[in-house]
Amino acid sequence: MIDVITNVFDFPRSITCVNTFGNRLRHARKLRKLTQAELARRCGLSQGAIGNYEADSRRSAKEIFRIADALEVNAVWLAMGSGSMEPQAFPQRSENTLLDPAGSAWPLPGIDPARIWALSAEQRQMLANALAGMIAAMEDDGVDSPA
Repeated sequence: MIDVITNVFDFPRSITCVNTFGNRLRHARKLRKLTQAELARRCGLSQGAIGNYEADSRRSAKEIFRIADALEVNAVWLAMGSGSMEPQAFPQRSENTLLDPAGSAWPLPGIDPARIWALSAEQRQMLANALAGMIAAMEDDGVDSPA
């Protein structure tokens, strides 16, 4: 029984302390074998900004999507520690897909992703619930989107 409980080598992923954004950022950066300077160049930030994020002295990461893209990790995991670290596979982009400045697909034109990430977790959940309800209602009613 104790052998089963203490055998950490059977875990499918590493066991690390990644309870804060800074810890998750450092963990992902090291897994990708990047220096702070290399990551900073990839996402268009300064090395100091990356260092401050990793030290948890800089709290809100407005650049979360650019950082997650540069690290090739799931932005939700990086920001909140929820879900898988590895990014989810998304459908191929069409020529008409709106891209943000970092080249990532963002489905809500006119809404800056940083505004959503600036909300509290509870507010983001309320927004997600409201949006899911609106989408379900549109799907049920067969409402077409405006051209």
